[in-house]
Parts: sequence; structure tokens; C-alpha cells
Amino acid sequence: MMIRSHMAWYWRWLLNLLMMAAVAGVVWWLVENSYRITGFDREEAKQQIATLGDENARLKRDLEAARAAHAESERQLAIDKAAQMELARNVSQLQDENAALKEDLGFLRNIMSSGATPEGLGLANLKVEQDGQPNEFRYRMLLTQGGQRKQDFKGRIQLIARIAHQGAVSTLAFPEADAAQTDGVVEFRFYQKVDGRFRIPEGAILKGYEVRVLALPGGQVKLSRSVNLQ
Repeated sequence: MMIRSHMAWYWRWLLNLLMMAAVAGVVWWLVENSYRITGFDREEAKQQIATLGDENARLKRDLEAARAAHAESERQLAIDKAAQMELARNVSQLQDENAALKEDLGFLRNIMSSGATPEGLGLANLKVEQDGQPNEFRYRMLLTQGGQRKQDFKGRIQLIARIAHQGAVSTLAFPEADAAQTDGVVEFRFYQKVDGRFRIPEGAILKGYEVRVLALPGGQVKLSRSVNLQ
């Protein structure tokens, strides 16, 4: 027969609680002092985290500044490109105008050197060329007046465009009917250079044109010239 000592239940619970407290204390001590055991320094880690945060903020600011500078560079590049295109267009236009002036000057020199200006109204160097868009055109011509030249000639230039559009052929008059009364009006005694622009409907094809010189007042056709393109 064996005799065992009996411990009250509350002493067992107290002993368990003390053991758990002791274990918890050991674990807490290990956690708090782990940097000493492993060489990890919590304060140094906090300082590194703060430093990295500052570095990240600085990099973000630098990135935003670089993006702004890049956007400004692209905007300036677009402005420069547009300016170059405009300059090239102006140079091309000036070259065309210079060539036209040389052609008109050559025509006038021929007239003056021959001493024989055609009697009445004359039309020379007539050209109609595409200007920019496919449906935009520019025309130019040189009008002369020979003979007695007792007074200036006053009239209106009218261009009749023959177009093909949506399967039908029709004509358009420029200046249009509702245009100002001064549009296309010329007044000269010896010669007059005339140029202008007109636009046909988008998708239409210019088949030909006729230039009319109308006397003012009255509107009588004094001179006409027709050109077929297609």
C-alpha cells in the first residue's frame, strides 16, 4: 500500500499560474533583449527607416520635377516643330510668289520691249493651283489694258469652277452671290495682278474653270478664259 501526498487544487492552479508567469517573463526578456543576442539594434533600425522615408520623399520630388521638365520640353519641342513647319510653309509660299513675280515681270518686259500692247483687255499667266487642303485652291493672273487707255478699267473678276461631286457635275461661282460688293473688283489703267482663293465642297473634284472679267457698272463680260483639267 502506497501513500501519496495530496495537494489542494487551488495550490496546483497557483503553481501553474506562477510557471506561466515565469515563462512569459523569460519570453518577454528574450524579445526585448534579442538585439543584444543577435546584434540587432532597434534604434538604429528606426533611424534607417526614417532615413529611407526621407530618401523616398526626396526621390518622389525629384521624379515630379523630372516629369514637369519633360512635359515642358515636349511642349517646347511641339512649339518649335510648329514654328518650323510654319516657317517652311512661308518660305515655300514666298518662293512661289517670287517665281510668279518673275514670270509677270518677264511678260511685262516682253510687252514693253516689243512696244505693242494687245488692244483692249488682256489676260496672261493664269494659274489655278491646290492650296493646302485638297478642296482649297489659289488662283492668280495678270490683266493688261492696251490701246488708247483713256481711262482706268473698272470691273470684277469672276471664277466659275466646274466640279464633280457625288456623281453629278455642277458649277460654282466665286465670289459667291452673297459676297461683299467689293470682292473681286479691280481698277487699273496699264496692268493689274490678281490673286485669290476659293474652296469647293469636300470630296469634290475640280474638272475645270472659267475666268470672266466683267465691266462695272453693268456686268458685261469683257474677257473670258476657260481651262479644262480633266
